[in-house]
Amino acid sequence: MLVGIIVIALATGFLFRSAQLKKQKYRVCELEKEMMASHAEILELQQEKQVLEKQLKGVSNIPVIPITAKESEKLQDKSVGKSK
Repeated sequence: MLVGIIVIALATGFLFRSAQLKKQKYRVCELEKEMMASHAEILELQQEKQVLEKQLKGVSNIPVIPITAKESEKLQDKSVGKSK
């Protein structure tokens, strides 16, 4: 009788644990699919951004001189001095 109870308890524990593992594996697969979808969306957005940047570069034939932070501070200092 004691052996029967032990066997039933082991079988119940095994079934319970296998159900938990199956549920966890399913959840991991769902999360992996979600991550793949979001990575694919990010890649698509980056491709769209590159296309738009190429279009903007093609439209603008005017040379642009970049202003560094130091130069912009000098320009701001000069403009403040003129307004006084």
